[in-house]
Amino acid sequence: MNLSDYVTRTEINHRVNKNVQTAWTIGIDYGFSGVKGFAPNKVFCFPNCAVQVDTFESLVNASDHDILLKDKDGLWIVGEKAFDIMSPENAMNYESEMYERNRYFSPSFKALMKVGLGIGLSGNHFRKYKGEPILVQTGLPPKYKEFNDASLITEALAGDYEFELRIGKSPFQRFRFTIKSSNIFVMDQPKGALFSAITMNNGSFCPDGEDILKSNTLVVDPGFKTLDLFDISAGIVKGTGNTFDTLGMYEVFRRTVDDTNNTYGTRLTVSGMQKALKKGYVSSFRRSQGRIQSTKLTSEFEALLDKNTREVCDEAVQKLFSIYDYLQEHDNLIITGGTGDAWKAAIEDQFKDMDSLRILSADRNDPNLTNIYSNVRGYYYFLVGKVSYLDRR
Repeated sequence: MNLSDYVTRTEINHRVNKNVQTAWTIGIDYGFSGVKGFAPNKVFCFPNCAVQVDTFESLVNASDHDILLKDKDGLWIVGEKAFDIMSPENAMNYESEMYERNRYFSPSFKALMKVGLGIGLSGNHFRKYKGEPILVQTGLPPKYKEFNDASLITEALAGDYEFELRIGKSPFQRFRFTIKSSNIFVMDQPKGALFSAITMNNGSFCPDGEDILKSNTLVVDPGFKTLDLFDISAGIVKGTGNTFDTLGMYEVFRRTVDDTNNTYGTRLTVSGMQKALKKGYVSSFRRSQGRIQSTKLTSEFEALLDKNTREVCDEAVQKLFSIYDYLQEHDNLIITGGTGDAWKAAIEDQFKDMDSLRILSADRNDPNLTNIYSNVRGYYYFLVGKVSYLDRR
């Protein structure tokens, strides 16, 4: 992968998704790297970063990717621009708050929630929100649900909302709506990938969908912060799944930050990785004879990132081997997520001599989307399917 392939970008793709007329359904994935969403009239993503500011007056030359939020807590810059303006000192505080499990009630997370819901509710020429009940499907790593996090994120999402949101160069749009706690649903995160892998864009199962559900299938979801595993045998979920906190892209970034700082004396942070990846390099500074000299580290930075990507991926594969006995009893392995895309070739290489194992990508039913949307696509279609079934009763 190129350095730019690791960047979480802002995307809002207007399109018609399978929907119901009795409700406004939103699938939303508040991931550690970015917020991904599905709505009846769009698919969207923006980076997980929200910075509170005193004023927007210092912003010049607004880009299409700028996200600005006004709420009762103040003014917020969200997404790519927030990463751009964050200092290394502020980045350390942000990481300790937002890259941990217990973030649901922090002001920054609430800002991300509002932006995600606002984008999900904004109208376009395909469909406009007209006050229908808002139903939200989200997901959590399996182990997080064991810690009662489902009730916490439900409590955080439920309630009355009032804020203003600006995307790009458009004017601010005011939002006022309510989400009932009874209309918020939380599923196991890898289950979203499973439903994405077996569901076509019309909401029905793909030709081999039922076979996958009836087979022995392992869902591998290497996310930004966690590696989540979801095991299904003959249509029955085995156990509660497994979650590992040190086998995701965050760990890749953390090791790369440590290696780069220790080797070249840089001041890189995990949050600062997004800015460095967009630029394609990091800068090393040193003072000599009263002058400051800087060096762009491009190939060196890329080599360290590649090394740590391979090492963490290898550790994750070894974990699969040890837990699931080399997948000898499995028929399918489903890979999902942006990190899954980065690791897919290496995982396929590890299992290339196993003819009995079929490796599938969770994004296989929608060629217009990458794997970063697979989980949230599954959330959305699972929710729409459930509402459609209830409407028919």
